[in-house]
Amino acid sequence: MTKRIVTAALAAAMTVSPLAATPVLADGGASTRNILTLAGAAAAIGITNYNHKKRAKRQEIEESARRQSSYKAYFYRKYGYYPTPQQAHDWYVRTYGLEPS
Repeated sequence: MTKRIVTAALAAAMTVSPLAATPVLADGGASTRNILTLAGAAAAIGITNYNHKKRAKRQEIEESARRQSSYKAYFYRKYGYYPTPQQAHDWYVRTYGLEPS
């Protein structure tokens, strides 16, 4: 959804920009301008995608830490001592079926 909005905004900006109103000349300026415009658009989309993936990974790490912390507190309340790192790791893999982040 946001990619469509960004694309629409970029298209609108390119339509209204003063560079789009200039006549087409065969001196290579238009191709350079197109290359720079497309490179800028690609960079904007790439940065947005990178930030999205970075945020998702950070949330995954925080969720993993929260789960492990809750298990350690539960284990301490039940047995009176904290689990070893290996016990906590084994529990996480057994419970969630994947390695903790």
